[in-house]
Amino acid sequence: MMALQFPTPLHQRVLDEVIAELQTDTDVCGIMLVGSVARGTARADSDLDLVIVATEDNKQPWQLRPHPLPVDFTVRTAEQWREHFTPNQIGDESWGYAFLDGVILHDPTGTVARLTTDIPKVHARYRVPAHIKNHYARLWRHVRPKMQAVLQRNDPVEIGWAAAAMTNDLVRTVWAANDLPNPSLDLGTFHRHLDDLTIPTDVADRLRDILRTPPTEALRQQLNLITAIEPHLEPAERSSTSDQDADARPCEPNEKRPPT
Repeated sequence: MMALQFPTPLHQRVLDEVIAELQTDTDVCGIMLVGSVARGTARADSDLDLVIVATEDNKQPWQLRPHPLPVDFTVRTAEQWREHFTPNQIGDESWGYAFLDGVILHDPTGTVARLTTDIPKVHARYRVPAHIKNHYARLWRHVRPKMQAVLQRNDPVEIGWAAAAMTNDLVRTVWAANDLPNPSLDLGTFHRHLDDLTIPTDVADRLRDILRTPPTEALRQQLNLITAIEPHLEPAERSSTSDQDADARPCEPNEKRPPT
């Protein structure tokens, strides 16, 4: 496990306590720290974020005893985590980015390590489904004239609202045009993977400029970027992300890999 930089001693103490608590649960076969603490960008007010790999689909709500700072966690089986690596609905995000950026804390059977090894290959083979690309192509055909009209009216409040409101959809459109699964819109994940984008070649810098420039110029730049990426919203043939079936293991049975 890599050395972690904790924002406060309390974060380290609480994490140690939570891991000790979870390790006593026989349904837990893997624990990974994700989020800002795993990335080394946490502040004193940051919470702890964990993903947990369970042996089976436990229908009972998982609970931890109270701790003096928030601990957020998501529990799925290895098969369920894999299903969340390849989004196939509008707005879905890939949990694979959490596995790419996270830190393994408990992995006695190697289940979490196998997931982290597989995720770059899964993402590399991923193709954005046609209906998602079609959705964004239709969206901008409809919305672009409205954005242009907002600029012409030159009302500062309306411009500020439009620039802010369209940023989310623009970011998701850019990832779709690059045939990459949507990341979480958590700022840390966005920052970490912004340079994964290559279409158009300067798109990462364009998005940075849009986010830090005043609203009127941001809206103009959004329109320019929409024009640049629209040709890349033509759906491509989807390819399978199927991997060879893993050997049956206590924490990771033979799994059906989700289509992409």
